[in-house]
Amino acid sequence: MTKVFSIVFLLLCFLLIAEAGETCKPSGKIKGTKPPKGQCNQDHGSDCCKEGEYYNIYKCSPPVSGHTKAILTLNGFGPNDDGGGPSECDNQYHNDNDPIVALSTGWFNKKKRCHKYINIHGNGKSVKAKVVDECDSTMGCDKVHDDQPPCDNNIVDASKAVWEALGVPENDRDCFLVAEAGDTCKPSGKVKGKKPPGNQCNHENNSDCCQEGKYYNIYKCSPPVTSHTKATLTENSFEPGGDGGGPSECDNQYHNDNDPIVALSTGWFNNKKRCHKYINIHGNGKSVKAKVVDECDSTMGCDKVHAYQPPCDNNIVDASKAVWEALGIPKDDSRRECFLDVEARPNHTSTCKPSGKIKGKRPPNGCTKDSNCCKQGKLYDIYTCSPQVSNHTKATLTLNEFESNVDGGTPCECDGKFHLDKEHIVAISTGWYNKGSRCLNYINIHGNGKSVKAKVVDECDSTMGCDEEYNFQPPCANDVVAASKSVWAALGVPKDQRGKMEIQWSDA
Repeated sequence: MTKVFSIVFLLLCFLLIAEAGETCKPSGKIKGTKPPKGQCNQDHGSDCCKEGEYYNIYKCSPPVSGHTKAILTLNGFGPNDDGGGPSECDNQYHNDNDPIVALSTGWFNKKKRCHKYINIHGNGKSVKAKVVDECDSTMGCDKVHDDQPPCDNNIVDASKAVWEALGVPENDRDCFLVAEAGDTCKPSGKVKGKKPPGNQCNHENNSDCCQEGKYYNIYKCSPPVTSHTKATLTENSFEPGGDGGGPSECDNQYHNDNDPIVALSTGWFNNKKRCHKYINIHGNGKSVKAKVVDECDSTMGCDKVHAYQPPCDNNIVDASKAVWEALGIPKDDSRRECFLDVEARPNHTSTCKPSGKIKGKRPPNGCTKDSNCCKQGKLYDIYTCSPQVSNHTKATLTLNEFESNVDGGTPCECDGKFHLDKEHIVAISTGWYNKGSRCLNYINIHGNGKSVKAKVVDECDSTMGCDEEYNFQPPCANDVVAASKSVWAALGVPKDQRGKMEIQWSDA
């Protein structure tokens, strides 16, 4: 009987497959059903399927290399444990005191890794473990799989012996990103925990308190920043009395948690060089732009200044509740404690600066339902450029109507005609429209694990807006592909989820 992966201490490990060169896409989805009472085993904090929720399934895993990245989770391999039935390799149960693992379906590779050993590197240590089972990425949410979701495609589901060999204490066995063997950011030392006096440790947003005598790693560095930097998203309060402690490092002020703002680990904070700059955060199938206002200190902790909380890890994006809400993760969702492998990127519009601003005017008679109307007096950026086009140009997909008397406005720029929304058609930002050079040409759009070819028929004007000609809507951002409902349907996005989505596109 195959096993499904475990989630430890109410933490959901979630790998965002968003890298441009990613070769392992979901092969489909399964719909969750409510487990019969008492049937879902939540040992080790395992998750249970939710009624009506859709879960990705995979037949593949990321390519194996000399330093394959993975998510380490905790699993029980004995009878009546959260692992379910006997192990797939030998149809036997195993002792959790042995260093053993189950691998995601792609890596399990039809039993070809059965009883072979893999080297696992993490927490500054290494351990050799035997593969004894599959962590099924193709099925789940049924009795055979203990009514747990399908395994992600990058899981190493390990016995407690593996965690112990990596030196991770039992109460710290959360979601764990297994480090590359060649990780270039090593701890610079340790601090010894002190028991917080009285009630001086703030537990808001599930913050940890330092433990007496425990040693915590400190870092002066963070992993290298790329166009798809992996990070752990945590929740923080930036208001007075919040778990963030004192005023923000960038401006010595408190901030409203309703604003999309973040604190970055010391290495990424980089001596305030990212202060008040924006980063794009991608996770849970959504994106949000957030301003850097503070440092998540990786070099110090366990004292009054740091609210008696441990030093920050070196890969943290500590975000306000507004960021979590923008990513569509409810307050009561366990992921609000820890969200692994969110992508934190420099703002991908940063190489194309605004060329000016226009002042918003209130529509005299209101505007089309569901349209984003200009606000009186608000200033809107305008652009004459767009980010550079590549084979995997990042963009924001929006929903547009191209038929008469709707939010698309006037006839299309390319041919002076209206078009049917059942066609695969798009309007693109001014810079990409490039004075009509892409008119009636096709582009490839990749998103939501699918692809579609669409024809460019119009410009999404980044230079003008907020007037009658533009239906009193703001100028288009410089990275927009405004698509017909037919394009959204081809990408498999349900009607109630259409609006904005991060995609990649290229010239066909």
